Amino acid sequence: MDYIPISMVKEYTYCPRQAYLKIMIMREPPTESMKYAKQVLNTEKIIRIIREQGIQGEIKLEVPVKSTKLGIVGRVDAVVINGSKAVVIETKLNIGSRKKLYMKYNHVLAQATAYAMAIEETMKVTVDKILIINQEREVTITIRPTPSLRIWIERAIQDMRKHIQNQELPPKTTNKAKCKACYFKDICPP
Repeated sequence: MDYIPISMVKEYTYCPRQAYLKIMIMREPPTESMKYAKQVLNTEKIIRIIREQGIQGEIKLEVPVKSTKLGIVGRVDAVVINGSKAVVIETKLNIGSRKKLYMKYNHVLAQATAYAMAIEETMKVTVDKILIINQEREVTITIRPTPSLRIWIERAIQDMRKHIQNQELPPKTTNKAKCKACYFKDICPP
C-alpha cells in the first residue's frame, strides 16, 4: 500500500486492530453514524460558523490532500486559505468539548492533525489552526497542530505501515467498550 487513507489513521488511533482488519479485508458496511453524517452535512451552516469564528480567507470544501513524505491521502471537509496560512476545518457530530476531544475522541484529533500535515505539503501553506465543528450543536473547538501532535501522527503512521507491510496483527484497543460496536468483533483474534 503506497498511500494510507487518512481515515485509516483515525481508525488506527481508535483501535489499531480494527484499522488493520479494514485495510486487509477491505470491507466494512457504512455505520449508522456515517450515513447520518452525510445526511446532515450543511455547507451553508459550516461556512457561517467559520465566519463567526473570525476566520478569513478563501473557503475550499472537500479538498483532496496528499503527503508523499508521510504516505497519506484523503479528502478534508474544508480548508480556509489566507495567503501562506491555512485553517483545517473538520466537521463531526459527536464532539462537544476540548477535554473529550483529547480523551474520548483523540482519533478525531489524529485525523485532523494528519489532514493539517497533508494540507501543508499539498498546498504549500502553513496550518496554524484546526477547527473542529460539531455542526448539530454548533460547538467549535480550536486546536493548534503542535510539534507533539505531529510526532504522534508520524509515529502512528510508521507503526501502522509496519504492521501492514509485515502483515502483522497489531494489538487491539484496551477499551473494551469500543469492541461491543465493532463490525469485526466476531472475527477479531484475542
